[in-house]
Amino acid sequence: MINFLEGTIKTERTNISVDSDYKDLTTLAEEGFIERRETNVGRHYYHFETAEGSMRFVVFIRLKEKRIEWIALRWLDRPMKDWDDASEKKMTEEYHKLANFVKEHVKTQPDSKKMGVRRWRIKWGVLEVSYEARSFDVGIFMKPL
Repeated sequence: MINFLEGTIKTERTNISVDSDYKDLTTLAEEGFIERRETNVGRHYYHFETAEGSMRFVVFIRLKEKRIEWIALRWLDRPMKDWDDASEKKMTEEYHKLANFVKEHVKTQPDSKKMGVRRWRIKWGVLEVSYEARSFDVGIFMKPL
C-alpha cells in the first residue's frame, strides 16, 4: 500500500517512510524483504515491488549520506514495454494516468504544473510525477525535505 500523504510505502513486513534511514533499509534487505543493489559507479540503492489497487509498481530508493534522497515508483504494467513500443503518445498517456493516480490519493490539485511535471508539496517533502521525453521515462518521485 502507498500512502502519499504520509510518505510511506508498505512492504511485506513494515512501512518504509521517506524518513527511513540506512539502518532501517539495511535490516529489511538482510531479512530479504527488499533488495540492495549497486550501480556501476559503486552507489547503492534499494529495490522492491508493491501494489496499490490494480496498479503494480517497482520501487527504487536512493540514499545520500545514509538518508533517503528520493523514492521512485515505476509502473510495472506500463503501455511501453520496450523501445519498439515507445512513442510520445504512450508516454504522455502514462504520465497523465500516473498524475491522476496521485491526484486521487492526495485529494488535491498539484501545487505546480509545468510541461512534463506535476508537483505537490506535502508535509514531508515533494511528491512529483514527471517524464523525460528523450528516454521515455515516466515516474512518481517522493523527495523528503
